[in-house]
Parts: sequence; C-alpha cells; structure tokens
Amino acid sequence: MAGFRRSVSSLSALATFEAAARLLGFTRAAEELGVTQAAVSRQIKLLEAELNTALFVRGHRKVELTPAGVVLAKALTGAFDQVSEALDAIRKPAQANTVTVGATLAFMHFWLLPRLPAFRAAHPEVQLRLVSQDHGFDLRRDPVDVLISYGRPPFDGGRCLASLPDRVFPVAAPALANLHKPLESLPLIGCEWLEPSWLGWRRWAQMAGLSAFPKATALRFSQYSDAIYAAVGGEGVALGWEALVASHLADGRLVRLGDALVVPEETHSLLVPTTRTQGRGARILTEWLVGAFARAQA
Repeated sequence: MAGFRRSVSSLSALATFEAAARLLGFTRAAEELGVTQAAVSRQIKLLEAELNTALFVRGHRKVELTPAGVVLAKALTGAFDQVSEALDAIRKPAQANTVTVGATLAFMHFWLLPRLPAFRAAHPEVQLRLVSQDHGFDLRRDPVDVLISYGRPPFDGGRCLASLPDRVFPVAAPALANLHKPLESLPLIGCEWLEPSWLGWRRWAQMAGLSAFPKATALRFSQYSDAIYAAVGGEGVALGWEALVASHLADGRLVRLGDALVVPEETHSLLVPTTRTQGRGARILTEWLVGAFARAQA
C-alpha cells in the first residue's frame, strides 16, 4: 500500500476520475458522487498535475478521454470491479427481505409508485428501498437488486426478464388542444435528457416524418415530470411516453395531439444482476413486475 501511495497521493482523486471517465462528464460524475461539478474538476486537475499528463480533452459541454486517460480508466475499472465483487461477497444484508429497486425519476414517479400500493398490500413482508436517478445504474457495481431501465439489449451486467414497449406522441392540456392549431404553431416543452436514447423534439419529428420541425422550445426542463406537469398546466405541448402518461390521458388531464407517433426501438426493461443470486424478496417483486408489465400491454 505504501508503494501505491507513492504512485498517487489521493484515492479520492482516482475515484473521481473513474466516475468522470465512466460517465464521460464532470457534471454526471458530480451527481453520482454527491459533490459539485467544480469539486470534480478540481480533483481531476490535481490528478493531471500529479501525473504530469492530460487525462481529458475538454470540449463544449462534453469531455473525452486522452490516450493516457483511456489506459488509466481501463485499469481503474477492473480494479474497482474486483473490489466491488469482494465487498458483495462479504457484505451481510441489513434485512433479508429488503429489495433495492432502481429506475429513472420519470418511470418511478409515473409508473412504479402508483402501482406499489397493490404490491405492498399483497406482500407486506417485502421491504423496499427505492432509488431513482437519471444518470444510469451499473448492475455490476451498484447495490441494486431490481432495475427498470430504458434502452436496448444487451444490458451490461443485467438479465432481462420482461420488456414494456412504448409509443411517443405529443400531449397537451385539453384547453390547448381545443384551439385546433397546427402542432408547429403551438409552444413546445422540451426536456434536457441525460440519456441520449430518450427522444427530443428534433429527433422525434424526424422519426415521425414531419418536415415542419425543428423549432425552438418555449420551455425546457431538467426533469421529465416537471415537463409533464407544465403540459397539464397548459404551458405547451410535451412529448408523451404513453406508458408514463397513461393515467393523465385516462383522466383527461392530457390529450393526444394529432396522429403522428413514434415507436422507439428502446423499451422499458426489467433487469436483475447476472452476478448476484436473487433473494426471496427480489424474486417475489420481479414475478409481480413481470405480471404488471404484461397487464400494461393488454
């Protein structure tokens, strides 16, 4: 260990670099580590100064690894994975039936939380820990027993048990829809997605075959739930993932605009880690979620 500490003085700087390299962004790394973007940038600069070499190429709103950064990132990923596996092997769970569930903020808010009372009523013995975040999960490293992820296979470290396809189309409050104006003349509500597979207005319009787009959004939000509630309030038109806004459509708070829609190749996928054995609580929950996915498509 003494020899390792002579090679680099700060373990914290290595952990910060590993997060920034894996997520390819200082802001995302800051969110994962629970620190400020400035703190991440400072740690990286200190590490680069100590190594006397650049680890990132800084660009406008994005960073890329230098060749030296690629070498260090590959070494750290392997080392951290080994440490994580060792910790998983020796860690004793606080409660045998506690299940940690991960999902995006939008899926947790609009789809999972409204259905949880039914699960808890049927299985009161299963304790749940819910983790929602938009910068993604790593099933090889994160302590998540069940993950609902939006994307396409293969999923690193995860086995897919069920998928929920979705359709995307414009939605708005009834008062705005009743104006009967062309979509391109209405104010658009945008969302700043961290995950590139989620559609923005420009890509949605291209996939839907619309030529009148793109246009500037009237409002932009960092969270999809805020964008939807702005649409409910009549502030503009949002892109609605049908699985997420189904209850708003059913009770009339939102209505679909026009016939244009896109069916993404990505789906909401129910995943479990491939490297860990499911406990009883996780098996109960995943079986219930498989059924809930099937009912949502019926």
